[in-house]
Amino acid sequence: MADRVIYKGANHVVENNSEGRIRLVQPKSGTINRFIRWWNRKGSQYIDCGIFRVELDSGVVVRLVIPHVKGGMRVEIRHDGYGNFTFPGCRLERIAVVADDTNEVLVEYQFSKVSGGAVLKRTLAGIPVPAPAPVEEKAVNIVIEDAPETPVVEPEIEPEPEIKTVEETTTEAQLKKMTKKQLLEWAMERGHDLVDNHTKAQLLAECKELLGS
Repeated sequence: MADRVIYKGANHVVENNSEGRIRLVQPKSGTINRFIRWWNRKGSQYIDCGIFRVELDSGVVVRLVIPHVKGGMRVEIRHDGYGNFTFPGCRLERIAVVADDTNEVLVEYQFSKVSGGAVLKRTLAGIPVPAPAPVEEKAVNIVIEDAPETPVVEPEIEPEPEIKTVEETTTEAQLKKMTKKQLLEWAMERGHDLVDNHTKAQLLAECKELLGS
């Protein structure tokens, strides 16, 4: 079921046809929520944001974290009911889908200011799958009649084939084709927070060092 919400920052939702499946979370104080910044982390820095509680068709609940929307800007949210979002004409840098009860980022949407082109959907932990319902066990009375014993033949077990994994590597040639933002993202995915204001040449040299380490 497709839902559509139009958000204009702080606690202003000007249109919501989700029938309660997408709801703006009101802050405990003030007019806007706070959430820990999940990119370029340097300590525990928080950002102003709007947080929406989203209930999926499966019953799973996630939160949509939208960084501060400047005055006059509006964000259109579309959801297919299964955890897939689109944001037509969005002028923000990124939006995150996070867990309902933790700050774990499940999916991140990066827009042209960061991706350098089309919207990039980065799946991190992924949308959780609901736990299966417990199956009620029923007691069954089984009557075993005496039968002549037969020898038990153990089947031969064939060894499982060895599975070889191939690690995806990045070459220096691929690093040279990346933009500054892509080099920063590449280093961040490997646990290194590089300095944003370095030149591309400096970032490229630092990434080459990471590649060789």
